Amino acid sequence: MRRLAVIVLGTIFAAGWFGGSSLAYGAQINSFLVPEHDEGYAEFMGLKFIQIRYPQGSSAAKMFGGVNERLEFTVSLQTGSQLEQLNRSMLDGNSPMQLAGANVTYTGTIRGSHDTLMLTYRVELDSQVSGYVLNRPSDDDGDAPSDTILVDSNWRGFVIEGPLLVDAGPSYGEVDVNQPIGLLQTTFPEFAQKLMDSNAETRAIMTQPVLDFGDIGRTPLERWHILFDPTFSQASVKGVLNTDIGKAKVLSVYSLGECSIREGCPQPREADSIASVDGADLKVHISTPQPNAQIEIAGYTTIESKPDNGDLEIIGVSLDNPGPGGPPMFTMQVLLVLAGMMGAVAVIVLLKARK
Repeated sequence: MRRLAVIVLGTIFAAGWFGGSSLAYGAQINSFLVPEHDEGYAEFMGLKFIQIRYPQGSSAAKMFGGVNERLEFTVSLQTGSQLEQLNRSMLDGNSPMQLAGANVTYTGTIRGSHDTLMLTYRVELDSQVSGYVLNRPSDDDGDAPSDTILVDSNWRGFVIEGPLLVDAGPSYGEVDVNQPIGLLQTTFPEFAQKLMDSNAETRAIMTQPVLDFGDIGRTPLERWHILFDPTFSQASVKGVLNTDIGKAKVLSVYSLGECSIREGCPQPREADSIASVDGADLKVHISTPQPNAQIEIAGYTTIESKPDNGDLEIIGVSLDNPGPGGPPMFTMQVLLVLAGMMGAVAVIVLLKARK
């Protein structure tokens, strides 16, 4: 048993050191940017859970007992007020990035029992992006940029405030895909109105934006995990290597969401209220899992800040590794991981040899 405990403790320590992952993330970003062309692709995803507990025999228990419904659809926003709202949210977050059309995939589930209602919200926003490059340095002969390209990073913390109404077709009509109350307004409108009229705390919970990436934006880039991959093997956003990535010789990868001894763990968010509906007290609980993000940039990057922008974080991008400094961080991390794995194997072999 002592030998088994040693192995287990070593495994736990290694997992804590190299980082762990959660099965669900509340706000998630996965993007690939090509600063040389001021183009890229970004996937944004918001996830929230709401639990409403009510007394058995109440009107809510009679309404939701045995209910199991799923609302799911995808809409394309190429023009119109909804796309303008998304891009205005970027500008309100002090970012020049703009979305050139977007696909919105909405999934909402309603599961009820004799005393509990579970609501789940998942909203995905996929788009081609541009406008995030802050300068356009170029060679005298007109070739691609050779100096440092300054790239905005504030877009990673944008928040869509208020309802985002989309046309979900004849089956559902117009649906608010950004606020939790939207799911109930579409399926159980009378109950939704009673929740909204109950009190300010419940209204605040039911109108929290699902597409809220503020926690990601508030985490300084120096607290993200950063690696450089000259092989481009870490590229994960769909189809990025089928596009023109210019003259970049390395891929920079910024990741947030893994636990580590140095950075700790990003924290989930929760809130509670008590709503009075038809004379019964309903306990409302909302939870947002921890955030997660990966930003991949074609080029060698450094974190910079411009004096005239205060505390705003700017990323400097060079198409080549600007100078010596040892092996890229990607190589070093791979070597460290392999060294840790080989060390663990050696411990196991020694323990078995002593049996």
